Amino acid sequence: MFVSIASLRQPTFKSQLSQSRPLGQSIRDYLDDELVARAELVRRKIKIAAKAAREDHGATACVFFTLPEFFWNIPWREVRNEEELHELNAAYLEKVPACIALLMTELPVERYGKVVLLAGSCATLIKVGEGESSYYDVINYLLAITNKEYEVDIPLMSMWPKRHVSGIDFGKHLASEGDFWLFKISEEIEVKVKKLSSVRAEHSYFGGYEGKFINSLVNGCPFAINLCLDYYSLKEGERDIQVELAEAKIDFLIACGLPFNYAKRHPSSLQFSIRNDGMGDGEVEVVRLQSGWIVESVPSVKIEDDLHLTLIEVV
Repeated sequence: MFVSIASLRQPTFKSQLSQSRPLGQSIRDYLDDELVARAELVRRKIKIAAKAAREDHGATACVFFTLPEFFWNIPWREVRNEEELHELNAAYLEKVPACIALLMTELPVERYGKVVLLAGSCATLIKVGEGESSYYDVINYLLAITNKEYEVDIPLMSMWPKRHVSGIDFGKHLASEGDFWLFKISEEIEVKVKKLSSVRAEHSYFGGYEGKFINSLVNGCPFAINLCLDYYSLKEGERDIQVELAEAKIDFLIACGLPFNYAKRHPSSLQFSIRNDGMGDGEVEVVRLQSGWIVESVPSVKIEDDLHLTLIEVV
């Protein structure tokens, strides 16, 4: 089968998306404004990509559309105290899935064809305990969602969390202490962050999350997700129990500062890997694999300066 791959190249380590937060604006209202702007950007780019794929590739199984790691995060420097930090992270978990679901409902499959959005990631910090023994656990998660399969009136959506926390994930890295990182996320706030997240992949069922990550959104083309450092750190098959189908044919590396490893033996079932990285000016690339090894780069077409389109054949 033929599959279209569209990727938005967007810097996220030093984001160019965010506006400065007005002095009197609440952190939740600031997040609302930021999410509206980003959702409109993604919606517009998907429409452009879907039109180009239809014209250039004809009838394909779907368009996979990728965003980089941290796409939905506002700059941590805008957080002014610990209370706002907790408020922001609660808002992320509530508002980002709703925002992504809404934008997909506005892209009907009858008009744009089947689209599977791999929506970058949003990193959140959840406080555990109080006092000197307290720390923050990380939920840095990607949402995968399609405009074709629905559960009642909500698009089918699964959540894939990052397991390994990098020393660049939350602002200025101050130190490493055993199982924890110390970060200075803004002028006012330092946080102790656990290096290994305990969050598991889940699938949305009628407003809640349970079960496994659904990676069969395209029949005959199961896919896998690696969020940045997990690509280097996870052992093969380590998280197979968390996905619906283990023998992935496409792998998506959603990252911020992590290249492909050409010396790595990848799972033998993989035929292609797609990278969308938010470091620097952003970088997107597609490679073909054979017997677990990366064998060649697959060229893409720039349909806009920041929007790349590739056609691959998955067997």
